[in-house]
Amino acid sequence: MTGFGTYRWRKATDIDREYALFELLEDDSPVLDIGFSDEGLFEVSFNPNIGGKVMEWDQLMKLLAEGRALAEQDR
Repeated sequence: MTGFGTYRWRKATDIDREYALFELLEDDSPVLDIGFSDEGLFEVSFNPNIGGKVMEWDQLMKLLAEGRALAEQDR
C-alpha cells in the first residue's frame, strides 16, 4: 500500500456466504477484503502480505468508502 500502485476492486465471493466479498488489489496483489458478514456486519480483512506497507490516510479512507459502496450495492 505504498500509494504508487494501481488499485482496483474485484468481486471475490464463495457460495457459503450470504453476501459477496470485494477484494482490493494493488496491481495484482490482494491488499484487503471488504464486505458484510452473514450477520450483516460490515467487515474489513487485511491480507498478511501488506505488512510494512504505507499508504496515506485519505487514500485508504477513499478506497474503504469505494469498497463499502460496492458491498452496499450488492446487498
